Amino acid sequence: MRFRESVGRSIVIAGLANRRAGRIFGLENLPFMPNIPLAALVPPGLPAPDPTFADDWATAITTTIELMLVSAGIAVLIGVPTAFFVSQLRPNHWLVRTWTFFAFVTLAMPLILLAAAWESTAGKFGWLVTTMTGGNLGWVGWIHGMHGVALVSLATVWATRRISSVAIQQAALDFSPGQSWWRVRLPIALPWIIASAIGVMVLASTEMSVADLHSVRTVADQFYLFYSVDPNTTSVLVSTLVPMVVGGIPTFLWFWLQRRRWKVASNWDAEPVDVSSTTTDTASGGVRLIAMAVVIACTLLLILPLAGLIIQTGHAVEVVDGQRQATFRWQSSVRAIAEAPKLFREEIAWTIQLALFSVILSVPIAMSLARLARSSKPVGLVVDVLGTMLFLVPGPVIGMTVAAFFRLPFAGLDRLATHTLVPTLIAVGVRSVLVAYGILRNAYDGIDDATWQSGQMDGSVVWRWWHLEIPLLRRGLGVAALAVAIVSAGDVPAAMPVLPPGVTTTGTRLFGLLHSGARYQEASLAMVHTGIVILLCGAILAMRLHLRRSSKGVD
Repeated sequence: MRFRESVGRSIVIAGLANRRAGRIFGLENLPFMPNIPLAALVPPGLPAPDPTFADDWATAITTTIELMLVSAGIAVLIGVPTAFFVSQLRPNHWLVRTWTFFAFVTLAMPLILLAAAWESTAGKFGWLVTTMTGGNLGWVGWIHGMHGVALVSLATVWATRRISSVAIQQAALDFSPGQSWWRVRLPIALPWIIASAIGVMVLASTEMSVADLHSVRTVADQFYLFYSVDPNTTSVLVSTLVPMVVGGIPTFLWFWLQRRRWKVASNWDAEPVDVSSTTTDTASGGVRLIAMAVVIACTLLLILPLAGLIIQTGHAVEVVDGQRQATFRWQSSVRAIAEAPKLFREEIAWTIQLALFSVILSVPIAMSLARLARSSKPVGLVVDVLGTMLFLVPGPVIGMTVAAFFRLPFAGLDRLATHTLVPTLIAVGVRSVLVAYGILRNAYDGIDDATWQSGQMDGSVVWRWWHLEIPLLRRGLGVAALAVAIVSAGDVPAAMPVLPPGVTTTGTRLFGLLHSGARYQEASLAMVHTGIVILLCGAILAMRLHLRRSSKGVD
């Protein structure tokens, strides 16, 4: 009962902070406050609550579809041209390396953290412009879209660089470097580009923290606001079965039909094809200058919200003679960032523990599933179907399902729910395992059939796993571990219902600060989380360089 009351009260506070409490509840009396009518909680001047608002699933579904299209549209329209101009420069060009690093950082940032960065830049307390207002579908789509720009552009660059050198040289005989990229490389890499765009749409349709922050009511946000305390049959069916059936089955069928084409660029150990003789050297100086300018602009676009966080930590607005004056003090910024680790040390400690335990538990499970999928096509088909459909379940639904399981009247479940991270690891582990499985599934597909079949004759399963598969999957395992750490640490929707009492991660704390309008604490905590993400990205890039040098040394 205390759990229901605390969740319900948090929903009321979140609604009041969003200035739409008069219409976020579809009840005359709140179930956790039976003697207090909803109208008493509505500030004067706001419209009276609509009893049918919570059951208006048609509007929520329409808004979700619109958000998916806006997010994917921004990601593709910016991401693909960015990848083209990046491809016009050498892979080891300093601009390409800088853009790649910040693209990885943006992709690795949880969406609630990216929302905090843009809120500090263009929100109600932003230093740049004050345009990121509540109820703005465009801004929610922009945040999802910028996260998607990093995903789409990285996937496009990665796929177009790992096409057969024979195909690239053949295309160079018939087309110019630019035409070759658009007319040959892009169509071959199209499955990866569409897959990344689908990933953007999936996140937009199932993630609720950004939508809730900006008062945009998607299906996931509607379930979180109205039915997370007391779900009914309709809410569960709409929130779960609709995305699983309507989105999951077509997505899986497309993936399955395109699987052969995916193998064109599926070798994790392959280095980028050296095509300087057919592209970069023959490109005109003007094209290279334009490419450099565009890559710089795109890099600055990725850096802008990070700069907004730094500025917000020292940003102050004062009223002087009736006029607002904004100032920035470096001393205040340095002091706020320096004090953040001490101020949020408990949240940081819990986040690191959650990420580490998730890596330990999720990566072996994902690797086992990926190995089964590589060994048996029927098993792989089943895992792909179930995984694709399960990934489309919104985070709040997963979190509430796990919480309901640990409230069953069985010995030990209550203690696990209140004294351990086991329920939280299960809730965030659903997507963590699926993300790691997708990465390792592709890594296993990168092992050619001759090597795989010859390894089956050399020894036992354990011997093959240790001496053959692990060396070939080192890069995939590193990327999977990084992905699991980031996904588990930033999965706010799934983690909130199942965190034990007194446990708060940086993501859930940041979600609360964004609702309460704590500007400086919000920015400093976001800077700490961003620093953790940057360290993780730096570690994986350093490991990648080490593996590349070691492989060259062996050759």
